[in-house]
Amino acid sequence: MAKNVEVRADWPTWIESRVSGRNQGIFAVLAVTSYNEVYVQLTAAKVEEQLAAYAALAAAVKGNAKAEAALAGFASGYFNTMLLALDHHFMHRMRGAEGKDGNPLNEVRMLSVSIMEHDGVLKENKTIKYKAEKAVAGIAVGQEIALDVETFERLAKAYVAEIGKRFP
Repeated sequence: MAKNVEVRADWPTWIESRVSGRNQGIFAVLAVTSYNEVYVQLTAAKVEEQLAAYAALAAAVKGNAKAEAALAGFASGYFNTMLLALDHHFMHRMRGAEGKDGNPLNEVRMLSVSIMEHDGVLKENKTIKYKAEKAVAGIAVGQEIALDVETFERLAKAYVAEIGKRFP
């Protein structure tokens, strides 16, 4: 545990607002109940930038069967990792504000945990009312998670929109 940690004036305000003075110099990151609109927009822009880069790569290999096959083999791992990166931007979100109704935040949480801890096979979360037929990605419990560009794009847009609604 970090002790006697100095709070510097140049640290981002979102970190400063979560430093607890009651813990004798130990950081306590509290659950986030609100995200700055600019931060949410910048995160969405990062996703769009990566999607544009992938589209440019796909266009560059078009017509080269070997390169197209290599890109197809690369895609699911790339988009699964992109999902982890997206979720990480909002990892301290308050679970109570997130809800448990199977919304895109719940879906991304379940997918991320399953990618990291269950070899990419979607595992049930008994606290979330998840229904594959209502989910953005439509992945059933027990099914392998292999996101493609279209599914990731839909899921990322729904996720960012839900962050904006639930964490204004």
